[in-house]
Amino acid sequence: MIVSTIRNLSIVSAIFMTLLVGSANAKVKDTPVPADHQCDYVNYHHNEAKNATGAGKCASDCDCDGMRSCVEGACTGTARPAKLTAETCNNKDYHYQEAWTAAGAGKCHGDCECDGLRTCVAGTCSGTAR
Repeated sequence: MIVSTIRNLSIVSAIFMTLLVGSANAKVKDTPVPADHQCDYVNYHHNEAKNATGAGKCASDCDCDGMRSCVEGACTGTARPAKLTAETCNNKDYHYQEAWTAAGAGKCHGDCECDGLRTCVAGTCSGTAR
């Protein structure tokens, strides 16, 4: 029963994240730049169109949305996976900043709210991220 509940919570979380990311009209507030300037996370939101040097232009990764990187002054890569699934979220290349989760650092509603190879077990991220 616990495994079934965890699986259902993971599915609900993945559906919610897919709707949020997939909606072209979704208005997501920019995430404040963290003190350590590490911004290449799925849950880092930045409107690249507002960059001082122009849309998609950058001086650092924090000028790029999600997991995109600043390479030679341009944002490159994919901000977020097109579809969030357990397979996508349980991957060493999946970067999620657990400290920014609304429920609190290390708390989760599904595997997509845990970094890398960590999984959501009873509302807490566990395991090794990368």
